Amino acid sequence: MQILTSEARTRHWQQIKLAFHQDRLLYAYVLFTTFALYLMSLVFSYSSNIEYSAFTYLRTLIRICYISFLAWSSAYYLYLLYHRRPHPIQAYVKTLITFFNPLSKAISFILLVLALNLTYSCYSYLKSVIPDINPFQYDLAFYELDKWLHFGVSPWEITHGIFSSPFATYVINFLYHLWFLLMWGMTLFFIVRRDLTHLRNQYLIAYMSSWLLIGGITATLLSSAGPCYMHLLNPEHTQYLPLMDLLGEQSRIMVQAGWFPVWALDVQDTLWLNYLGREGGIGAGISAMPSMHVSVAMLMALASYQFNKKLGYLMWAYMIFIQIGSVHLAWHYAIDGYLSIILTLIIWKLCGWISRRYASELSQ
Repeated sequence: MQILTSEARTRHWQQIKLAFHQDRLLYAYVLFTTFALYLMSLVFSYSSNIEYSAFTYLRTLIRICYISFLAWSSAYYLYLLYHRRPHPIQAYVKTLITFFNPLSKAISFILLVLALNLTYSCYSYLKSVIPDINPFQYDLAFYELDKWLHFGVSPWEITHGIFSSPFATYVINFLYHLWFLLMWGMTLFFIVRRDLTHLRNQYLIAYMSSWLLIGGITATLLSSAGPCYMHLLNPEHTQYLPLMDLLGEQSRIMVQAGWFPVWALDVQDTLWLNYLGREGGIGAGISAMPSMHVSVAMLMALASYQFNKKLGYLMWAYMIFIQIGSVHLAWHYAIDGYLSIILTLIIWKLCGWISRRYASELSQ
């Protein structure tokens, strides 16, 4: 019996080492970027009141994981009942145990959630200090470039011309905020699905890289606040006031009709107040170019298409809606999304090459 116990421990330890070895690129990337951001925070500690914390998102991620577990448990148990599975409680417990068997799966999940916390925390800090590093200065240039690319018409005039009703704006607003749920679901899926070795590595590496390379470094170099803040940064720049007035009127119409308001407007106000107070933390910071909403939606479409083409088509359509919504709701200039698509595709291809090289090394 003791020999079997010893063999089981050895097997579990080997599986844990193998799982860690398979994900070592992710851990190395996260540790390197976290250390780099920490050093940067020391340099800018004298010019910014925002403090760097490597665990900004940890408590939130733990809560989200708990909520996700409850949602999955409820949905899976209802699924068992709907299909009249014999002994549904036993089937549920058996499926739950597979998450911890082998033990390496649970440990890997915990480590990757910790890695996500570090990535999100670094991104949130960097986004918050963008105006301290490179003050917002390109909004007017991006507005003019938008009009030049769209034959003298602002892109928001095109989207509101096509989706002109307040209800259409409401639907676009809903789809835009659905992004958070889909992003977490997709990321959680690839953390758990270790059997999709190449696609899993490609997505997770590209996902983490996009936050810092696109949403952090590129956003700092092309520092801009976005259409909804353009008139607040400079009262003379009133180009987007008609759009803000239109969104406000549509929101009032929806409230009068018994619906919720256009949530984007409240979120924009909250982020602006955080910016004025120079507050950091979860979701803090304002930045337009490039669009992380479009970048992540692009990643989800690319990964979904490789996993399942029908799902991929649906996610490509969703990515287009995110691009439209980012302009329609005054979050972004159209070119913010265009650049995100290009940069995300480059990162995706590069991470695919890295993942293939890495997979070939593991197989040797």
